[in-house]
Amino acid sequence: MKERNEILQINTVEQAHNLYDDGNIRQGERTVKSLLVGQEGAPDNYKFAYSYGEGDSEWATPRHRHLFDQIRHPVEGDYSIGKNRVLPAGWVGYFPESAYYGPQVMSPNLRMCVLQFGGATGRGFYSTTQRKHAIAQLKAKGTLKNGIFQWVDEQGRTHNQDAGEALWEAACNEPADYPPSRYSDLVLINPATFEWREDQGAPGVARKVLGSFTERDIRIQLLRVESGATLEFGTQPSSEVLFLKEGRLEADGTVHERLTGFGSAAADQPVQLRAHERAELLYIKLPTF
Repeated sequence: MKERNEILQINTVEQAHNLYDDGNIRQGERTVKSLLVGQEGAPDNYKFAYSYGEGDSEWATPRHRHLFDQIRHPVEGDYSIGKNRVLPAGWVGYFPESAYYGPQVMSPNLRMCVLQFGGATGRGFYSTTQRKHAIAQLKAKGTLKNGIFQWVDEQGRTHNQDAGEALWEAACNEPADYPPSRYSDLVLINPATFEWREDQGAPGVARKVLGSFTERDIRIQLLRVESGATLEFGTQPSSEVLFLKEGRLEADGTVHERLTGFGSAAADQPVQLRAHERAELLYIKLPTF
């Protein structure tokens, strides 16, 4: 049996720290609330956040790729992920490491869950502390503008680099050596086309199983928990994330409202979450290493 080595992570959008208070490397204004985080230095380190627009400003990036995986779920508004390409509200997108996407545009009315985590190759993901220090390091060397990091070398030559790639190199202190992509493109999933299937081991719990990816068994599901029913969470040999989209869930004697994130580490004991009204959640199992 797993030994519990820390309490279940629970955080709400209202309580969460705005990551962009520590610096924004892209064009436009967004609020990015960091709800859950993993362990710095671990191959499955992660950040789960909820983002929304500010004023009339669009947030944009050039076409680029990453050395980590992402799962994105627009809750309200549509998300432009490339020329004539949109991830609609309610859909889920799996963005594999090394796969190109963009230019992306986030309108002010877009509200979206974003999970960024170390992918199957085990390169990991930088922590919020590493990100903050890396931004300060890049600003001391050059400029961050419109998603590009620009600096001048000792010979007076000007260099331009994608800001996300430059951030990775500064935060992780290693070159952006992209591995071959396991998937040639993003995977865009329409949950409305999936059927709810009752969980035979958990009365009152139903699942939409949206996909399993890579040899590390990354899983994406939607869960529905009826009022009074109990969901067991934290049973897998990896980190797991839940995001409460609708309804109310009780954990450790406290009732939590919508827009709450729950995180369990691989070494944690499973916990029981009880619905006080019908609840719908996004569930993600992170890679098993």
